Order: sequence, then C-alpha cells, then structure tokens
Amino acid sequence: MTAATRTPVTAPPPAPRAAGRRAVTALARSEARRLLLHPLVLAAVAVYVAVLLWAGGGTGGSYPVLQDVDREAHLGQLMLGLAVLVAANLAVLRSHRHGTDGHFAVLVLPPWQRTVAHVLSVLPAVAVGALLVAGQFTAAALEPGAVGHGSVFELLTGPLLVLLPAVLGVLLGRAVLSPFMAPLAAIALLALTFVFPPSPHADAWLGRMAPVLFDQGLRPLPSDLLGRPAGWHALYLLALSVLAAAGAVRVSGGRTRAVRATALGALGVIVTAVVLQGLAPSKAVVEAREVATRHPAAVQHCERRGTTTYCAFPEFTPWIGEWARVTDRVRSLAGTPQATRALTVRQQVAALDGPSGQAEPSPAAPGEATAGTAWGGEWELEFAASVARGLVVGDERHRGAHCDAQGVLMAWLAIHATPDGAATSAATGRGRASRGLIPAPVEPISLRDREFAVLQRLLAEPQGEVERRVKASWAELSARGTTTDRAAALLGVTAPAETAADREWSCA
Repeated sequence: MTAATRTPVTAPPPAPRAAGRRAVTALARSEARRLLLHPLVLAAVAVYVAVLLWAGGGTGGSYPVLQDVDREAHLGQLMLGLAVLVAANLAVLRSHRHGTDGHFAVLVLPPWQRTVAHVLSVLPAVAVGALLVAGQFTAAALEPGAVGHGSVFELLTGPLLVLLPAVLGVLLGRAVLSPFMAPLAAIALLALTFVFPPSPHADAWLGRMAPVLFDQGLRPLPSDLLGRPAGWHALYLLALSVLAAAGAVRVSGGRTRAVRATALGALGVIVTAVVLQGLAPSKAVVEAREVATRHPAAVQHCERRGTTTYCAFPEFTPWIGEWARVTDRVRSLAGTPQATRALTVRQQVAALDGPSGQAEPSPAAPGEATAGTAWGGEWELEFAASVARGLVVGDERHRGAHCDAQGVLMAWLAIHATPDGAATSAATGRGRASRGLIPAPVEPISLRDREFAVLQRLLAEPQGEVERRVKASWAELSARGTTTDRAAALLGVTAPAETAADREWSCA
C-alpha cells in the first residue's frame, strides 16, 4: 500500500466582482454584530447612557445653551471610540490568536477584502454613537428654557470620534500582530487629549492635532461669536479615518490604484483641513466679538416690563421672563423708593478671547444690572445679587468688601429672592478664601466675617419678620455709611465685635 500523494493547497481563483462584494458585505454584517455585542463596547454604551441619565436628572432646573451642548458629547463619544478601537483590533487579530490564518488561504476573499469588511463592520457602532449624540442634543433642546443654536459640524464630530479610533484599531491589527498595541494606542489618545491638551486659543488650531478640543470658557457665548472651525475639524477627523482605512487595506495587500488614490486624496484633505483650522477667526467674527463685549446695546433686543428694561442678545430673549421673575422678587423685598426705581438689566459677555475666554464681563453702566449667559441654580443667585446691587448701590464698579449695612442688605436680598438661596450660597462658597462671597456676574458681593455673621443670624430669623423690618428701615439700611452695628440693631439681631482680620479688608 502506497502513501497517498499530497496535493498542494493553492489559493482559489479570484471570485467574480459581484460575488466578492456580497462576501465582503456578509462578513461585515457578521463582524458588526459581534462588535456591537463585545463586552467592552456594551460596557462603554451602558456607562455613556448612565452618565447621560444621571446628568439629565441632576440639572436642577438648568437652562441649556445649545451651542455648548453640541460639544458636550465629544468626550463621551471618544470614550466609546476607544472601546470600539480595542474590540475591532481583537476582531482583526482573532484568526492570529486562534492559529487559523493559514485556513483563510482557501477562502474566496483575499486578505485585503477581509480588511475592508472589518472597516465596514465598525459603521454600526458609529451609528450607535450618532444616535446617542442625537438623543442627547434633542433632550437638551426640548428642555424648557433651552436657547441658542447647535452646530451640525459639532454634532458630526461626535460620531467621527468613534469612527477614527475604530479604524485605527483595524489598521493596528493588520500592521502589528499583537493585542497590546490597541490598548497602548488608546492610552496615547487619552494622553494627547488630557495629559498634553492643546492650546485653547482660536489662532492655535494649526498645532492642535488632538481629536477633542477643550475650549470651554467661564460662560457660554452667543453662537455667532464662537468662531470655532468645527467644519474643518470634522473634515480633518473624517480624512484621518479614510487614510487609516486605506492604510489598513494597503498593508493587507490591496495595492490597487483606487487605494493609492484614496490615501493620497485623504492626505491632501488632512493637510488642507489642518491649515484652515489654524487660521484666525474671520474679520466679521472678530468685529462681532468687539461689539458684543464693548457695545452690547448695539446688538441687543430690549423689552420693558414695569419699571425694568431687559436687554438681551437675540438668542437669549426667552430668558427675559425668568429674569423678570427674580427681579420682581428682589423688588418685592425692597422698600421705597428703590422698589419702583427704573433699572436696566443688560446681558454682558467677555467675548474678545472667543469661547475659551476666562475674563469676566465689564461692569455695567450706572443704573444697570448685569445678566449673564447661563441660567438656573447658582446663576439665579448671581443675577439676584446683581439686581440687589443695582437697587441698593446703583453701580457695579465698587471693589472690595462691603463693611457696612449695604453689604448685609444686598446679600440678604439676593439669598432671600432665590429658591434655596442660602443652600446655593453655602455650596458656591465652599473652597473660597472667604465664606462671605455672594457670587455675581461681574464682581461678587464680598462680606467680612463680621457682616457675614449678621447675615447668618438674619437667615435664622423668621423671614416674614425680617422682611417687615427691612422695609420699615429701608432708607437707613440702604444709605451709604450706615454701620453694621446699626443695621443689626434695626433688624433685631446682634453684630459681633470687629476683629483684627476684619480690619485687614479693603472696604468698598
């Protein structure tokens, strides 16, 4: 009996083009299903949704500004993208880990077409990311009091932050036969995003190659003042993804003209997008920022309600009713004639440095109070403090601590005019150098320990009785020069003795 002659295994002839496309599509569907059910991807989606639900349930009556909301999804989408990166990389390396690479030689699909299938398999995960972004933005847009306009390109950036890491996972799987490269790449992306963050200034986009840009300022800006090159950044991420996909196919043996042309075209788009991202904001945006910061009245809509005139940037006019509610409450606590004196509430921004600006708005003109571009929770307390200052002092340019009755009166008005004002004041005051800082849009109302102690004793009294005493003694309490001792006596509490620490303060 003779041994059977072995017949060498040869690769099958190339399949017809239509059959090849069907095979690629079938493999992509199978891998997409496995990718979506990967424990790491499921965990990332679950954490993402849990964070969204927790944040949505804890807004405490916040009023979303949509031109900021459209960027809030970027970090969560990047986290999902890193999970897909690792899962896609493991999928590409599955045959290598199982020692079955040799068996693929008898299949109808060459390696480069299997790589195309793996690239296509990440698209459903990208679609999941897009649904999460759409749901997050829609929920914010439907909240009562939501203002502003979201950017389509900022919203598209979210799913692209899933696509780019996912395709990188496929490329690494074809270029390096090691499952450790994907976690290292994820760590590198995290380091690029958090450890070595890019400069937030608009004219430094040329040097910003990180996938996510953090340029959140102190307060939101009207959408026409942002000047973010979001469209070019989205194109940059898309072109990077296409280049990574073409690289993965080429490494797998797909050295066709179409692949080379795709790679060269993507590289050209990347260079163009990077250059255009680095350009300074347009002249129109710079001029609009200058006008909004220095001459806001020129671009605002004003509405008169009673003796108060409210002026806001067009996108923020829906908040005038909320401002009026707090203003009326402060007025109801004041005595005559301030309770009915004319007052202008003007919305102010510090937009010269763009959305990453950390400067405070300039003080309003005498006879005006400042409203900011954020609302809800502690922002209501800030606004109430601004209105109280407008009624009592009439000028926001006073610096230093209020070492007299006026400081106690303004702080009490602001806290008592807002829901949970005392708790909000205590929460915002933690970690500050002084407990006696009542936040305000331009300059906080600063109290020394002595005046703050009087305020705390007033808040512990029955508030109806305190209101009666405030109105009865309004003229003296609101007069400049009325001492803290006199204010305490008028309001039925006692003031502690002045300490050496109190005397170190610079009084307004």
